[in-house]
Amino acid sequence: MKTLARFLAHRFDIGIGLNRGMKTLGLVLFFFLFVSTLHASTNGFVTGDILVALTNGTVQVRAADGTLKTTLTGPVEGATKGLAFDAAGNLFVSYWWTADLTSGNTVVKFRRDGSYAGVFGSGYFCNPSGIVVDHNGNVYVGEADCDGNILKFDSAGNLLEIYDAAIEQRGARWIDLASDGCTMYYTSVGQHVQRYNVCTGVQLPNLNSIPLSSIADAEATGVRVMPGGGAMVADLYDVIRLDAAGNFVGLYDAAAENGFVGMFLDRDGTSFWTSSYETANVYKMDIATGQILMSFNIGVPGSGAKGVVIVPPPHTPPPPPPPPDSVPGRMTGGGDFYATNGTVVHHGFQLRCNVRDPRQNLEINWGKGQHFHLQTVTTVSCYDDPSINPGDPAAPIDTLVLSGTGTYNGTKDATIQLLFSDAGEPGRSDGVQLIIRDSEGNVVLAVSATTLIDGNQQAHRATGKQF
Repeated sequence: MKTLARFLAHRFDIGIGLNRGMKTLGLVLFFFLFVSTLHASTNGFVTGDILVALTNGTVQVRAADGTLKTTLTGPVEGATKGLAFDAAGNLFVSYWWTADLTSGNTVVKFRRDGSYAGVFGSGYFCNPSGIVVDHNGNVYVGEADCDGNILKFDSAGNLLEIYDAAIEQRGARWIDLASDGCTMYYTSVGQHVQRYNVCTGVQLPNLNSIPLSSIADAEATGVRVMPGGGAMVADLYDVIRLDAAGNFVGLYDAAAENGFVGMFLDRDGTSFWTSSYETANVYKMDIATGQILMSFNIGVPGSGAKGVVIVPPPHTPPPPPPPPDSVPGRMTGGGDFYATNGTVVHHGFQLRCNVRDPRQNLEINWGKGQHFHLQTVTTVSCYDDPSINPGDPAAPIDTLVLSGTGTYNGTKDATIQLLFSDAGEPGRSDGVQLIIRDSEGNVVLAVSATTLIDGNQQAHRATGKQF
């Protein structure tokens, strides 16, 4: 049985400045930074920032070039380990126990503005470490010690499942979920990438049948599933790439570097990030060549680097669903609403349900001078949604769905997809959902289904010349 006794025996495996071949050292005194208010930082993080978990209980926020921007701290003490994001852009951070077992041993959330959002979930036994969020918003947490289980929570933090996954030496410490939403890859400070089906509750064969390393004290730590199968895994002295059959297809290292633990695949699909808890260095490496593309040191004496992630773009809402057959009509109006990231957006429009009608007008403004101007309507459709009561004046439609092109900040070839609805007076229930992309295809404004803060959207019957 995976016992509490074994946890205490390994309790202080913090690993600051370990020499090759050495394992657990004794007690390390930590100095934890925390604030007395719920707001951890006046500065948060944005898309593309590099976040690094430190063993001193903080999370560094660095710009894409590695420059330190700010440090996230909160009222919870303990070495920080795993990092992950939910669809809203909130950051999950796992904490190990403090040396005196009086704090830590939990997972907390930080908002994108850097403020502390509270503890997430409960029922952690020993040292939550790896974190992954699935497509449904469920949060999985791997525990490093004691029974070493994998815990599943819903998005509100309610404990749904406890998976008693097999382990090698410690618990299910670092985890990552395959694209099928069922196969959990994990490491337990051994020599294999292990797997467990969280949909059926069945232990699966290890990814690799041959041990990762011939070095006796090498330990599999950070792991990320590769697109199409396989995995990248940190193994203390090297980073190893396995294909979908578990074969060795890549080995990565840096001069005089030990202690590889963090692992994150970059969105460019050609590089990865890894960190060292011994030297406190963070590296970006090319997957094909092993070339070090970028590196920096966290610069905090006595502290190591653990989890590393790159901040993703805000969640992009799905495009509006295909409408039923369009009926003639038009919609006018304007007002204010919130984008997915909380930015206030202003709009004004006169749109018609005939794609050939040239009398289409739409202006959207947000942020610090960002703006979109509709130039061409690609598709438009209008219909009556039976669940919506638009009230008076009577109109044959209450919902308009449109896609088109225009200018973003004056540059052509931007695109938009939108859904506007009229739910009656005074307009606070009128619906908005839209996505604007720049000429490169990057999402510059995302608005999940929401309603107006103020203003009004009014549906009308078709009038004037028919084109």
